[in-house]
Amino acid sequence: MNNNENDHRPAGLLLDVYRAHRLGDCTNGGISAAADTLLLVGVLDERRARTGRITSLPSGCTPHGARSHVGGREQISPTVAVRIRRHAFIEGSYAALVGVEWNADRRRYELTEAGRVVMFGGNYAGTSDSRLGELSERYLGHRSMILPIHDRIED
Repeated sequence: MNNNENDHRPAGLLLDVYRAHRLGDCTNGGISAAADTLLLVGVLDERRARTGRITSLPSGCTPHGARSHVGGREQISPTVAVRIRRHAFIEGSYAALVGVEWNADRRRYELTEAGRVVMFGGNYAGTSDSRLGELSERYLGHRSMILPIHDRIED
């Protein structure tokens, strides 16, 4: 990923990753296996149709490429989007974080693992920033300050 002044990617919201260390890596090498923070950059609403179109977050979020310091080293947080889907057998919707990457040619974020089935890998991400709760309330009808990360892939 190239991060220069001609690159006009949307801003994001910095999330902390929560994991149960005693279980080891249940993500099978997913994006949250090594990252301590993720950058939420958009919403993928698939309740009506699976378009693959990720909408940007409202303005006022952290500039893209937010850096965090972990164990004395600087890291750039992997980017994620909130994927909203309908439950298969009961009424209502659910949300999960999924990995996305910037496509410079199309000037938009796209799913990192497009066409593959990603599932819950045991980790969560969240923040005390009220904008995450407001976002979940807008799409789900209730506030959630922590969301599951769907970053496990089995071949």
